[in-house]
Amino acid sequence: MKNEKNSVLHFATGAAFVILIVLGLACASVPTVQVELGANYREYVQSPIGNERVIDRVTVNSNPAGNYTDQNTISPQRLGAPYQVREDSPERHRHEDILDKLLNLARRWYPSEVVSIRNASIGGYRYINPHQEKYYEVVGNQTYERTRTVWERYTYYIADVITTEPMPDPVTHSEDFTMPGATRADIYRRARNWLEDNTQRRRIRIDSENFDRGRIQGTVTCATRADQTYIVTSTYTIDVYDARVEIRFTDAVVRRTDPALERVGDPEPIFLQSIADATLAELVDFSTTLRSTIISR
Repeated sequence: MKNEKNSVLHFATGAAFVILIVLGLACASVPTVQVELGANYREYVQSPIGNERVIDRVTVNSNPAGNYTDQNTISPQRLGAPYQVREDSPERHRHEDILDKLLNLARRWYPSEVVSIRNASIGGYRYINPHQEKYYEVVGNQTYERTRTVWERYTYYIADVITTEPMPDPVTHSEDFTMPGATRADIYRRARNWLEDNTQRRRIRIDSENFDRGRIQGTVTCATRADQTYIVTSTYTIDVYDARVEIRFTDAVVRRTDPALERVGDPEPIFLQSIADATLAELVDFSTTLRSTIISR
């Protein structure tokens, strides 16, 4: 009887081993194919070339993936690496959807320009929404309820925004006009009053003035886009003489802003023609309106 039991056990063990081998061979024999990034996506993961220049960076996030007690990091990884799938389940490369989102965001930010993306990559992890989570710890025969801080983690993806549009020329503007019969004191007073009246609406600041010299200097701030994402500041100089006025605008710089977070970047040269055009329009309006006010009063 004992031998029969041993025989049954040996048979069952051998059968199970054979089944595992068969399954392993079946899995190994399933053909696979390599999924590569589509040809129309490959340039998005490459570096800029030729006259392509980087003007910005866009970021998109994955959905949060669980709670984590440790804030681990990963090194940036270029998107688009090939991978293997079963031959009977062909699929679109998993990163193409991410690249679409990055490209669409870049085009939404720059609707008036021809832009694309380069250097698309996995930027790393971000951790959000820290909160307390309960867990239980067994010490000896006792179970204790504990709490710990956990974060939701998501992966973020980044890409450089590029354009082939050349850098615009520095934005400047000047205007001279006369007012026959008017004294320097009279013109100065009219100009000074207009500046004060427009301090808030036009965001004008008076930095220095010299009545004897007939000079007023300051800055004017322009919002070149309705969403306030690019703020341009230009220096103005108003020189007043008897019966004549000179207005000059120089040193226009742009600051990138994030209105939602109330963040303002460092000044930099105006990098797009659309921003330069909007800035010049603001400066011309400043000059024209000031001239009309001085002459009409």
